[in-house]
Amino acid sequence: MLRAALAAVILAAPLTQASARPGDVDHPFVLKMRRGTDTITVRGELRQNVDCCAYAFKAHAGQKLYWTERGATARIGLTYPDGDGVNPGLPSPADLPQDGRYIFIVSPNLMADGAFGPFTVTLRIPRRR
Repeated sequence: MLRAALAAVILAAPLTQASARPGDVDHPFVLKMRRGTDTITVRGELRQNVDCCAYAFKAHAGQKLYWTERGATARIGLTYPDGDGVNPGLPSPADLPQDGRYIFIVSPNLMADGAFGPFTVTLRIPRRR
């Protein structure tokens, strides 16, 4: 019985991993800035019926997030470490009021032309003074 249960867990593991979609809100791409810099640029593509693109980063309370987006007409949001946030309509700069992991969300603006296609986002989080 134990052997059968163990086999079921092993067989189920790849299915669980395969169902995860890298880049969706539950499985965001993790961003880490290079040492000595406060800026990172990412590229992605917004496609119809594909849940993408979310990026996780860590920050401290009191920092600010400056961002620019080029390419597909996108809506930009941010989820705070406590689960609250702004989505869509994130200003730049945006206050980062909590310590912890933030999720930066890029999604197609379905109310505008050009909602699908490649995009480039640059994020900058200056160090606290």
